[in-house]
Amino acid sequence: MKSLIALLVAAAAVVQLVSGVVDRKAAMEGLHNYRVASQNFHIDKLEEDVAHLEEEFEKLSDIPDQAVVNRIKARIRNLEDDGCEEDHVQCGGDIPECISPLFVCDGHKDCKNGNDESEYTCSDRPYHVGSTIAGITTWTDCVPHAPHMTVVTITAYEKPEAYPSKVYVKGVVSFEVDEHSHLVQSYNVRGHWNPGRRLLVFVPEIGEDVSIYGHGIICKFNLGSHDEADCKIRTVSSAHECATFHGSRQ
Repeated sequence: MKSLIALLVAAAAVVQLVSGVVDRKAAMEGLHNYRVASQNFHIDKLEEDVAHLEEEFEKLSDIPDQAVVNRIKARIRNLEDDGCEEDHVQCGGDIPECISPLFVCDGHKDCKNGNDESEYTCSDRPYHVGSTIAGITTWTDCVPHAPHMTVVTITAYEKPEAYPSKVYVKGVVSFEVDEHSHLVQSYNVRGHWNPGRRLLVFVPEIGEDVSIYGHGIICKFNLGSHDEADCKIRTVSSAHECATFHGSRQ
């Protein structure tokens, strides 16, 4: 209100200047006061607008944490085509860009946004020794089996210097063979982690009885974190899908 009154007084001085009622010095002072008052008036209005915006902001829900944002982005990516050729992977980010998965985590930034060498992309969390992925398995083909728990545990890994974009892993797969007695069997597996495609792949270790343990496991970490994956159990010989489970890190 004070700014508005000052603005009116200063405006009156300007009118007097135009009409020639007062001398030039007084009129110039009035013009200066008018300009100052005008600016003060605008500042008061801005302060009111800012105060209103702060009130509206306080009414909004809390900002979701980064983990929630990552999961939402992952769901969108899974529903959309990434626009890359079959032998390439998406760099991510606002600008679509595709590179070969062989260039991911090789020590050189090939994506413009550097995502192919980021700490998250090249994390060892999916394959570090002792890491365990487990989930309730539902069989749809191959063998009749009631839903049961499947547990995959990493026991060793190796990162070859000549081929840094792939990590070789070994592990143990345990599963329930009888739901009444809760009898558990296990077999050794070997495979690799592909950071570009975010795939953890296992096949029975050499020497295992393939007629009994003839299934491989592929887990795709496409859910926005290193702690959840969509896993599929397939026959080694034909890659035919037999069962699925939602793997969670234990």
